[in-house]
Amino acid sequence: MYMIDYRLKYQASIFLNALDMGATPKNISDMMGDFSDKGFIPNIFQEINNLTPQPQNRFSLQSSNNEWRINIATTRIDVEKNPTDLKGTNLGTEADFCKEATDFFCRIIKRFPRKANRLAFVSRFLLNEMSIDELNNSYKKLFYSPQLYKDNVPFEWNWRTVSHIVKNIGTENPETFNFVTSINRINGEVRDGSTISLIDRIVLSFDINSIPAKNEDRFSFDEIKSFFESVPAWHESLKSDILKFLE
Repeated sequence: MYMIDYRLKYQASIFLNALDMGATPKNISDMMGDFSDKGFIPNIFQEINNLTPQPQNRFSLQSSNNEWRINIATTRIDVEKNPTDLKGTNLGTEADFCKEATDFFCRIIKRFPRKANRLAFVSRFLLNEMSIDELNNSYKKLFYSPQLYKDNVPFEWNWRTVSHIVKNIGTENPETFNFVTSINRINGEVRDGSTISLIDRIVLSFDINSIPAKNEDRFSFDEIKSFFESVPAWHESLKSDILKFLE
């Protein structure tokens, strides 16, 4: 049976003009106050983008154990939740994550009022351990391959597909979203304290995002909230579909 074993990452993103949210003493002080109840630590990261020729110092907030990280880049804000144990049990449900990420975006937009032009939710999982036959059967279900690879089933592969799906999140017109699914078989190492284990498993990744071709600033906080309230159900339906197909 194909099941989620490791939760590797959740990421929520809003795309907007954040040029004025740079790593200035005032911005850092204000944002630290806005997130004082979370105990986040301020940090600086360097960003290279198309807007400025030189690397720019940008501002981030993170929890002391790196569970939460908020990166405020020039054209986007990313909220990440990362594992604090081997299997990412702290990540919780996608809906709970989106609810907390929405709260973080609310605090930032309250400080710097503006609209966003794109929205995205990304997740990454490692499936349960499987036999070689099960892993090979996954490949055969996903690929129509040349004879060489039918006779010699690959031990590493990457499968990715993207569809446009129209959804309503409260904007004047329905929005078109990219529904991206990646299924990859990987060979690597997993470290648990001082123990290193070799793995041969399937990584499952999803990325649901509004199309980049439509880039006007149109998502107020109400639309941002509506998206992150709706996307967990879209995500769950897509995830269930994929896992059922692989069975």
